[in-house]
Amino acid sequence: MATLTNKKTKTSVTCRVNHTIGRDVETNITRINSPSASRNHATIAWNGQSWKIKDASLNGTYLNKARISSGVYHDIELGTKIQFGNTPDETWEVTELSPPATGLIPLSDSDDFIDLHDVAILPIKEKDIMIFLSDEGKWLCESDGETSTLKSGDIVGHEKQLWQFADAQPSDATTTMNLAPPPNDIKFNFKASQNEEHVSLALVVDNKEFDMGERNHHYLLLLLARQRLSDIDEGIHPSEQGWINKDVLVQMTGIIEQHINIQIYRFRKQVTSTMPESTTLHQIIERRPGELRFAYDDINIEGGFSSARRCL
Repeated sequence: MATLTNKKTKTSVTCRVNHTIGRDVETNITRINSPSASRNHATIAWNGQSWKIKDASLNGTYLNKARISSGVYHDIELGTKIQFGNTPDETWEVTELSPPATGLIPLSDSDDFIDLHDVAILPIKEKDIMIFLSDEGKWLCESDGETSTLKSGDIVGHEKQLWQFADAQPSDATTTMNLAPPPNDIKFNFKASQNEEHVSLALVVDNKEFDMGERNHHYLLLLLARQRLSDIDEGIHPSEQGWINKDVLVQMTGIIEQHINIQIYRFRKQVTSTMPESTTLHQIIERRPGELRFAYDDINIEGGFSSARRCL
């Protein structure tokens, strides 16, 4: 995501896909106090390929001390110095230019950016807050038994641990089924007891094995993986392999949909702690309206039985 750092105050701003800057706190995402800045001064936007800036002010916007023409978008690069107005001591530097990502931007230095894929639980000890993607492609926040729809700029959290929601594609809601499929370079080895009360998992990545041990959430993965293998054996087209209706999955596991989301989150957290550099397992579970499936097809299952039904 694009990040601007104030050279004077050392504070940083993470830009949304369409980020407005100016003195007016009511109409802008980022408010600046420079006396030469306009109420609605400039816009920084992602066009699908790169970040650009457009001036809409009276006193001008300057890139590396050169005033840009108003009303049209101009390229910005890493290290570009930006002045909003003709006050040289109010300079911002472009310190990050990665593509936008849907996530939660921390409002304190002690917390980290939370990258959102399908479900996340905020790292707050005093309160359970879950962010998840609905079947309709909307981001929802569940807290204290109530669920609300998130839009860019909304604040979530508790007391001093607060994050601001940023949607990488605010105009077109995106579900995981629209994402490119994950690289199929990981092997999943499941081992289950005969009654499937105990399920362990090992991952083989680049010929190196990672023992994930025995966890309750591995049973959910086992059910989805088994359906994927069954559909492969039946010759079903890869795009349709492995899909299980969520209502059926609730019956198979004996847990509610919210807890299924929590199980997915726990596996992702486990992967992050075991392989912190890995990014290929973010879409381990793919979604489409009303259904889930295991994203990979290199699967080996030892033990267990095919008609498992139990509670996690």
